[in-house]
Formats: sequence, C-alpha cells, structure tokens
Amino acid sequence: MNRRLIMFLGICLVLTRLSFAASPNANWFPKPPLLGKPAGEVVRVSNVEELFQAANIVKAGGTIFIADGHYMMPRYFEIATDNVSLRSESGDRDKVILDGAKSRHGELIGISNCMGVTIADLTIQNIKWNGFKINSDRCAQSVTIHNCVIHNIWQRGVKSPVIRDGNERLRPRDCRVQYCLFYNDRPKQFSDDETDTLKTFNGNYIGGIDVKNTVDWKITDNVFIGIHGRTGEGRGCIYISENGRDCVIERNIFLDCDIAIALGNPSLEYSKHHAVNCIARNNFISQCPETGILACFTDDCQITSNTIHDPQSSLQRLIWVQNTNDRLQVKNNLLIGPAVKVTSESKIEQQGNIANVTLAEALARNKKRLGQREIPSSLIAKVISFPSDLQKEKSEKQKALLSPGLQSAEVLEAMRKVHEGFAGQRGYVSQFGDSITYSMAFWSPIGWDSPDQYLTQEDGLPKTPKSLRWRDYVKGTKDKGPKFANYSGWRVGQLNKAIDVALSSNKPEVAIIMIGTNDISSGKVPATYRNGLKQVIEKCLASHCIPILNTIPPRRGKDQAVSDANKIIREVTKEMKIPLVDFHAEILRLRPGNTWDGTIMSQDGVHPSGGKTNVYTEENMKNCGYALRNWVNFLALRQIYVHVLDPEEKP
Repeated sequence: MNRRLIMFLGICLVLTRLSFAASPNANWFPKPPLLGKPAGEVVRVSNVEELFQAANIVKAGGTIFIADGHYMMPRYFEIATDNVSLRSESGDRDKVILDGAKSRHGELIGISNCMGVTIADLTIQNIKWNGFKINSDRCAQSVTIHNCVIHNIWQRGVKSPVIRDGNERLRPRDCRVQYCLFYNDRPKQFSDDETDTLKTFNGNYIGGIDVKNTVDWKITDNVFIGIHGRTGEGRGCIYISENGRDCVIERNIFLDCDIAIALGNPSLEYSKHHAVNCIARNNFISQCPETGILACFTDDCQITSNTIHDPQSSLQRLIWVQNTNDRLQVKNNLLIGPAVKVTSESKIEQQGNIANVTLAEALARNKKRLGQREIPSSLIAKVISFPSDLQKEKSEKQKALLSPGLQSAEVLEAMRKVHEGFAGQRGYVSQFGDSITYSMAFWSPIGWDSPDQYLTQEDGLPKTPKSLRWRDYVKGTKDKGPKFANYSGWRVGQLNKAIDVALSSNKPEVAIIMIGTNDISSGKVPATYRNGLKQVIEKCLASHCIPILNTIPPRRGKDQAVSDANKIIREVTKEMKIPLVDFHAEILRLRPGNTWDGTIMSQDGVHPSGGKTNVYTEENMKNCGYALRNWVNFLALRQIYVHVLDPEEKP
C-alpha cells in the first residue's frame, strides 16, 4: 500500500469500533494482481459434491475452478496433491463463498502432504476453529493464499501448527498470504467455540494468522478489521512463534483489532527464540489497543517504517518490546501516540522513530522525511470518509430491511375502499398457496413470537398495534391445509377451487397469496395462469378481504419461467391496485446471482430454507428463506394495519 495513503488513513480513523453487515471494501484496499490462466488440467465445479470429488481426482499441477455460488460445507475439505490451485472461476472473491456454518468439523480447508498449493479469489466464513489449516506436521509446504476473504473464523483464519519434535524437514517453508481481507462482524463469544471458556482463554483465543516453525514466509498487502476477543484481549492478527525464521510482514493494514503483529509469545518462555531474522515494515495500524507491534524472544529482527495511530492509547503499547530481543532494530516508525515501550533488558537499536506528535505534525514530518508529494484532495476525501461511509452503509442496510412490502399511497387508498365493507373476522390473515405457504415455517412464528423486536430503525410507524402484541391481533397463523386454501403441489386452478370455502368459513381481513411455483414446473408459464391469478384476487376483493400478493422465489433451472411468472404477478398487482410483496426481489437483493441456491433456497432448489424462522436479522435471513418471507409479509401487514385496517393509528 502507498505509504502516503497509509499516513492519511491513520490520521483520519475514528476511535469507535467498526461493525459490518457485508464484506467491507474501499478503493484504497491493496489491489491484487490477476492470476494467469491455468497451465494444467482444469476441473470445474458448481456444487458441494463436485467440489469434494474434485479434490480427489485433480492431478498434480491442475486447477479446481469454482463457479460463483454459496457452498455450505458439510465437513472438512482437504487438498493433498502437489501444485493444485483452488480458485473462483470468475476471479471475484465475494461471489464464491465456502461456508462452514453447518460443518460437522471445526476446521474448514486443509492442505496436507503436498507442496505448491494456491488458493485464490474466494471467501471462507463461519467456522469455529481454523479457516485455512496448513498442516505442517503433515508436510505441507509452499502454500499461497491470494486475494481471499476470511470472515468470522473464531480461532485462526490461517493456522500452521507447532512441530513438537523439531523435525527440520517438516518446517513450513516458502508460504505466502497476500491481498486477503480478514474481518469479523463482532467480538468472539463463548458460543462460537466450546473450547474457549472461562477456564481456558476467557473467550480471547482468536487471531488472524498464527504460524509456527516457519521459514521464509511473506505476509503482505492484507487488511485486518475487527479481530477481537470477548474481553478485548485477543491474539495477534499476525503472530509468528516457535522459532519462525526469515519472515517478512509488510504493507498490511490493521483497523480496530486487539493486537496487530506479534513477533513472539511472552507466555511460551521455553523457546529461546520465537522469531529469528523476521521483518515487520511499512505496515499501518490503527486502534489496536492491546498492542500494535509486539517483540519478545526475538533474534536479529527489524521493526521499521511502520505507521501506528492510537493517540489515546491507555496501555501505551503502540510498539512493545519485552523479554529478550537480541539484535532487535526499531527504526523510522511513525507513532501518532506514545513512544516505543521497552520492558526488555536486551540492547535495542532505536533510530529515527517519531512519537507523541499531533496529527498535523505527523503529516508534516512524514512528508519531509519521505519526500512525498501532496496527496490529491479527492483521494484524501475518500480515505477520510471510510469509517463514516461504512456506518452510512450499515444504516442504509438497516433501512433496507424495513422497506420490503411498503405500498404506495394509491394502493393504500384503494385498499381502504375495499375494507370499508368488511364485516368478517378482524385480525384473521388467510394464507393462500402451495407447499411454500402450507409449511408451518411460514407465518406461524408471527403467532408465538414478537417480530417487532427487530424493528431497530425508526420509520414513523408504530411497532405494534394499540395496546396489543402482534400475536394477540393476528389470527390464523397455524391454519394449514386444503380447507384453509393452502396445500403441497397446488397450482392456481386448485387454489381457485378451494378459496371460496376458505373465504366463506374464515372471513379473513387480509390474505397472503403466493401461487405459481408448481405452475411453471414444465419450464413455461401456462396460458391460463394470469386469468387464474386475477380470479383469486377478485374473489378476495369481493369478500372485502385485502390480498397481499407475493412474487414466487427462484427455482433451480427455471430462471426464465420464474421471471415470466413474476412479471405477470407484478403487472396484476399494478393493474388491480393491490399490495405486492416482492419476495423474489428481496432474495436477489440479499443473495445476488445464483448465491440464493443452497442458502435462502434449500438444497432441493424449490423451497425456501428453514432454520430460525423467527429471527429477522439480515445474516439469518440470508440463510433462512422462511424467515425472509415471514419478515417481508409482516412489514406489509404492519403498514396496511396502520394505514388501512386501523386508520386511527396513522402517524
């Protein structure tokens, strides 16, 4: 990363802890070079089964190309063939996600008994122990991890374990971790890792890269954000120990973590040297209050030309030198905060370090020292705005969670006219449709939980009915079966035959309607579909029941038919001026492309996925399709309740 840009970033960062609803990004992140075309055999995969099979059949020198998608990994995945590459075919690291949330193992991807493996351009996330495990105790060498996202890994993003017998042959050599993003959504909790308890590490056994017995590693151009232990005492984002040798750590960026770089571990006093001939240079660190850069039990190491920003540091550990450090050099570091802290009796060579300066002084000294030209104002503005832009993005995403189902004033006025003649069962919400509606995962949670607890963003509407809970007002949440006009396998014709009885028997005030997934089974929309759908709507309106029509979700292999059906649904709602919940659009907003397959939509490619159907956080709704459908329909009902069913509530 450009040194002058690093300087401005250090000057500009806010002191508050950042949080993210999606993978953070900025135009100043280090730009990775593109990998060349594969030289050997290519194995292409597009699902989890093919991925595991590919690892078994790929030949030495081959490449496994992964199609864009979200891959729920059922177990540990291992590469054990020389010179294999595992890459996203598109080269977009955000579009291939290997997710360990449902894995039965605690480690996600391993490399064993081989050399020359490259893993590039993909995301790994949600595993309780190790993300990438370089099994040096099983002779893994020369591994490159390039342009990957390492997200919510609750022990170590990259791990290379200690070699207890000191076998020189097994020492992991010539590895690279470069242009990667390590970030967590929040500090670690006890629930993330059952081995990290009050009696072990108190919820703080977490870091980024933890490698031991290393030889000739390069850890460069990575970004680390929000790597925190439960009590703010996590381990290093980059941690070299157990006689690690000849390692270079440079041009990395650390924002809002506990510890940035640790050359050595003060609790492992049995090892005379943890880091030998290692260099930490040209890194930028901001707000890592436990320690910026630590040196302990080192020999012939260098800490040079780093910029560290923590002007209010309470522990005063921007650079901390402790225990023995033979021939350690600490030179030309710019510390916007306290000076180098030395609690070691070793002779430390310090030269050219600048500390305890104001931001303006730091800028002036840095410019004079490095001879830099003035940074363009546009670039400064972009860097300065990074933290606030992230908070703005988070706020916008929160608002977006409230927007689905919002109806126009024209639709609300039309529905008020429909409701004027209502004499039925107040609060009764019918559910009309096929198996996606017949399932107890849909709508029944509204009858026993409190969805309003997830209304965290003010939108001007009351969160609950007057003096009531939603489960007190809404009736019929568990009414499933043909007599209630919902059942597996139904098409619009079958719904039309059943709806008269349901309307007559239950006299609903509102009806949520989704029909069409089975109608398009042949890959085309039947010619009778539009008229059949309009008949369903007309019957509701004639009963003074307000229909809320839902678009149908994606269906594997039926993209065009789904699009055609949803075009009809949208046109009908516009023509008849009735409420629309665009379930399909919300799925694609949360899971663009085909990343909905296996996440929001279940493995069968037809039905929404289950799970925590009453938890309406963005992260859960990205992985539980029924939670998403419940939420968007609840939002629509809430607005209709306020503006139509009980106009006195209107703010």
